[in-house]
Amino acid sequence: MKGKNILIVGGGTGGHISPGIAIYEEFVKRGVHAFVLVGRRDARFSSLADVKDADLLLYGAPSLTKNPVMLPIVALKFLHAYFWAKRFIARSQIAAVIGMGGYVSGPALLAAARMGVPVYLCEQNSVPGKVTRYFAKRAAAIFTTFAASDEYLKNGVKIVQAGNPIRQRVFAPISCEDARRAFNLGHCKRVILLIGGSQGALRLNELMLGLKTKFSGEFADTGVIWSTGDLSYNEYREKSGRALEKGSVYMSPFIENVGAAYRASDIAISRAGSGVMMEIAAMGLPSVMIPYPFAAANHQDKNADEFVEAGAAVKIANDDATPEIAGPIILDLLGNPMRLAKMAEKALKVARPDAAKTIVDEIITALR
Repeated sequence: MKGKNILIVGGGTGGHISPGIAIYEEFVKRGVHAFVLVGRRDARFSSLADVKDADLLLYGAPSLTKNPVMLPIVALKFLHAYFWAKRFIARSQIAAVIGMGGYVSGPALLAAARMGVPVYLCEQNSVPGKVTRYFAKRAAAIFTTFAASDEYLKNGVKIVQAGNPIRQRVFAPISCEDARRAFNLGHCKRVILLIGGSQGALRLNELMLGLKTKFSGEFADTGVIWSTGDLSYNEYREKSGRALEKGSVYMSPFIENVGAAYRASDIAISRAGSGVMMEIAAMGLPSVMIPYPFAAANHQDKNADEFVEAGAAVKIANDDATPEIAGPIILDLLGNPMRLAKMAEKALKVARPDAAKTIVDEIITALR
């Protein structure tokens, strides 16, 4: 691998970007030079701060649209991004391109495939996305998170069930007690972590607000680490008002020290994107999964089912994520330490903390 460079491309959501950063970190650890390429709109993701400035690239890859009026503009943007990627791959002597998913990855993957540069794909969800399905036949290998993905990729391509790569910052070397103190929750008997995703989740934020308001007595000794998402923070900070005083709450648009947040918590409430699911599992954290109902091919629901079947999580439908329905379920879990311990044990079994290592091993071996 000496003298060879790797290009990792993906974007659109944190679920495509975070595992790409984990792979980048693993290549850096091995002394292999890697670049991370994302769309210009993806510059907002705070996790990209973990990539060296010289290794982080932005290009104008477009999002897909169903608006026929916009199709010519999308086509022009795609071509511009395609030729930019083609020049970069040639100029930087890229030995392989790893697609993390999202339409942002399309131009670079197509450029690599047409140049004869090996293409690898990472599929985070149980139901492969359109980009993965389109480039599957051109891929040297596809790295999947869930075994269920194999059903959709029966075309002779090499499939490696590696898991979803996890960033180094998730594995925070900190005790539960110290982690709670870091969020000013050292006095709490129990802690709930609510993750709304990079854009926030209205339903999850409304649920937490309702729980703190309607079950203030029951949650009096329970701390909350509440990640609202960038778009929702100001609104829910204002909405919460006195509800925040009825128990300890750490509220933030996003949780920068995510590893400490996992360590501090007894249970997580989250959407069912595979990235956050695998981070939660790797920390041995029981979870309540509330799948986003409009995810492509309903993949979040299927992701959550995998954890439920393993005994690592409880699933609550989006429509049922109300204080009246979800509140008793969450309180029952928090009041049952033996069940939480068993769920934590099951979570660790489905986690694949060495996913990045598995993927990098495979690619380095193939490129030697």
